[in-house]
Amino acid sequence: MKKPSRNAYPTTQRGIALIGVIGLLLVFLIFAGAMLDQLAIEMNSTKMSAVSNRALAAADAGVRDTVEQIQTDLALNQGLPNQAHPVTYTYPEPGASPSVVSYSAYVEKQWQASSGLNYYLIHSTGQYQNNILSTVKREVRAVVQSQPIADFASFSNYETNQFGNPVWYLSTQHFNGDVYSGGPMRIAYATPAPSPGPTVEPIFLAKVQTPNAPVWNPGDPNQTGDWSTVISGGSGAFTINNTALSLPQPSSNIAVASEAWEGDGNNTFSGGTGFPAVNPGVYIDGATSGGKDAANTSNPIDTTGIYINAANGPATIVSTVSGNTETMKITSPSWTGTYIVNINYPSFESLGDCSGTTSVTFGSATHTFSGTPCGEAGPGVTNSGAGAIFLYANKVNLGDGGTPNTTIEGSYTIATPDYSPFTSQINIMDNLTYADLGSQLYDKLGLWADNVVLAGGASTNNLHIDASIIAGYPGEASNDGTFNNILCKKNTCGTSSQGFLTVLGSLVENARGAVGEVVAGQQIGFARIIAFDQRFATSPPPFNPTTGQLEVIAWEDLGI
Repeated sequence: MKKPSRNAYPTTQRGIALIGVIGLLLVFLIFAGAMLDQLAIEMNSTKMSAVSNRALAAADAGVRDTVEQIQTDLALNQGLPNQAHPVTYTYPEPGASPSVVSYSAYVEKQWQASSGLNYYLIHSTGQYQNNILSTVKREVRAVVQSQPIADFASFSNYETNQFGNPVWYLSTQHFNGDVYSGGPMRIAYATPAPSPGPTVEPIFLAKVQTPNAPVWNPGDPNQTGDWSTVISGGSGAFTINNTALSLPQPSSNIAVASEAWEGDGNNTFSGGTGFPAVNPGVYIDGATSGGKDAANTSNPIDTTGIYINAANGPATIVSTVSGNTETMKITSPSWTGTYIVNINYPSFESLGDCSGTTSVTFGSATHTFSGTPCGEAGPGVTNSGAGAIFLYANKVNLGDGGTPNTTIEGSYTIATPDYSPFTSQINIMDNLTYADLGSQLYDKLGLWADNVVLAGGASTNNLHIDASIIAGYPGEASNDGTFNNILCKKNTCGTSSQGFLTVLGSLVENARGAVGEVVAGQQIGFARIIAFDQRFATSPPPFNPTTGQLEVIAWEDLGI
């Protein structure tokens, strides 16, 4: 049978096939056009997103710049950036000329909390501007807080002790709060882990900042790869060549005296830094008592802290707690007799209530005040200086060596003059603990002197101290301003181990005072443990000075 030729098929079938092919091509073209449109949209969206992110980054840069400006303005006692006079900056966008990026930021609000810390609300607008694209803006707000010096678990200007001997950070030590050192830090991090036994923790469990390169043993951890044994956050948590920090200025110390004497930090003492010319004794509402001490005044309300004039000899404070009453017995060669101060908190003091009464007895005279020397109220509050206990004395003994523990209840700072030409010393005779030791919820203590000394001698072992400790002032020599053990001399710290010294709080000192040493593998004196009181980062003891730095604690993106 003869096959038909291709041309024998009807022409109508060939037409249908052509129409189908054209239809498919049209569908493909439609899809391709849609895809090109979508691609253009995606590319434009990506570009707009990148531009928006640049504006957001500029807004954040405005926050950081304003933080620096606030710190400068406070140091120079100048006004802060406001909406009429904001912090501004404009810079070209790299590789995208003529595009420019800019920010404008200002302090929208400032306030002081009952903790005594200052807070600032910063509003910042970042802007990306291009001749082709429309201007893109992003706004953010941030809350920054003044940094209390108690925010550091350990703070020191010098890495030598009072005898000029170098001090090392050892792998047997652990700091669970931030550390600052003026340097050079000496860090021996390579002590091997016990075998068998748990893995040794890093020395630093938070952040470290120092302006000087450390001395490492056995070598730079960047080469040894041993950062994990130095600090838990790795090399990024260890900041070198950062701005040097300073110990509290004399004005901060004088402010505590002013709060104790007159209930505010204005320091209206005669001569500016002179202290009241009053008879030795214990004063509450001293500025308005007409020269009468706390046992003989008629003032009804405690509107200040406690001011103690013991200039003619050391003062000794023995404090005990029974129920909700703290009793301080204060003696000194400066006077004959004993001041008995009973601080009576309400039954719910555990909730942080500092109300109640304070009675002071001296000889046959007794007077009771409404209110207690506890806490730090905000500005404008009548008893804003209540938590300040200032002793005009060259030496203060906490405990008498015969009472096993000195116990405190409430929230206050015990301070003495700590600036040139004054020298002062607080002697800790035994354990110094909070009454609410199990919870540490509301009791807080600050100690502030030129030197804080463990003065109980060889009979004191395994001491526990609950406090934020400050020793030293700016510009002091490198052999002074320390927290130290009275048994430690230039080449020895006694003859036997005193166990562990645990400080629950923070330790700020000019030089790192000697409390113990390791001799031939044996501990002599105390092995020191600094356990940072986490509350102090945002709620330190009353009138705790600040470092002058500000910390961003909250950040909000307000959008475009």
